[in-house]
Amino acid sequence: MRNKMTFILMTFSLVSYGQTKNIQPDKSVDFGKMIEHFEEYAGHSKEATALPSIHKNKEYRIEISDIPVFFDIKEIVLKNPFDDKFPVSFSVVYQNRLISLFEQGMFVCHTIPSMERDLEFEKEINTEKFEYHWAVDGKLIGRAENRYCFLNPENKWTEYDRFIPLKNRLKLFEDSSYIAFRDCHGEWGGTVYFYSKSTGKIFFTEATCANSIRKTDEYLVLSHLGHMMGHSVLKSIGLPDNLSQTDMDKINTMHNGQALGYTDKSTEPKTIFGWWEILAFSSFSYQGKTVYMVNWRDRTFLAEIENNVIKIINPLFNNNLYTHNPITATYDDTVLMNLDFWRTGREREISCIIIKDGQLIKLDWNKMHRR
Repeated sequence: MRNKMTFILMTFSLVSYGQTKNIQPDKSVDFGKMIEHFEEYAGHSKEATALPSIHKNKEYRIEISDIPVFFDIKEIVLKNPFDDKFPVSFSVVYQNRLISLFEQGMFVCHTIPSMERDLEFEKEINTEKFEYHWAVDGKLIGRAENRYCFLNPENKWTEYDRFIPLKNRLKLFEDSSYIAFRDCHGEWGGTVYFYSKSTGKIFFTEATCANSIRKTDEYLVLSHLGHMMGHSVLKSIGLPDNLSQTDMDKINTMHNGQALGYTDKSTEPKTIFGWWEILAFSSFSYQGKTVYMVNWRDRTFLAEIENNVIKIINPLFNNNLYTHNPITATYDDTVLMNLDFWRTGREREISCIIIKDGQLIKLDWNKMHRR
């Protein structure tokens, strides 16, 4: 049965400081190792499997998709030119470059998808030192204390006079109406905030802990928490203005020992799914599909979710790639997942994944994040 689970063209390669080594020359999407792992796991728990079904419970079913998705998969170790520490804020995509900021206030830039250092661009923009950075309103923004600057079309830093509600927070999502961000207090809950660009008001609801927002006719907020058994929740929000409202000075506060998000009394959020013992780290759109990065039984893979059926479309690295509070953002035709890992870099980005033009590139700062 396992031999029947090999599909369309896919290559895996390992790249270290520009050196590429093919590690799967047969160029096929092979689910064999993943199936073997799940069968062994099921055997220990005396749980029967019948491919393509992998697992079934009262909440969801997991199976191997008969329409897997091709990716040219690579891993690259990025050499930090400053020290062995991780970026101070999550990397962003700007002008088809990955822009990362380090403690010295200096930017490191890599072109996408070659991931080569763009030293000339670094020289142009490293004329100011910043403590944090984002991509907001299509601009590269840097913050030094309470001063905000953006990179103008001549690649010169210019004062940015619009209000940014982030300070030292990660941007979770942005469209023409809102800037969304989050806080996370672990088992005590988390909150997702929507800052209205037109009114300056801030709306919020519970999300423990938000990692992705996709905009369709609604705002689809995906959250996960790995505490104890772990759980994942997908909520839809038709209009963030209908959520409860708060002020800047109350952001990231607790109420009766729980995150502020639990005090949202609106009926606007609707739960699409809420599952235990499975972690959905990310969601994004790709080739007309909604794709999720899922962690289950010590394996992380890509999947589609249809009517509570989780269909594995790509086994990724056939390992337990783990992250605690990631963020996924889409920049035109490029998807960027920023990944942290508490024991390695605390809340800092220790690696990221870029998806563009059929390529899926995992980037690690200084050491391989192969958990």
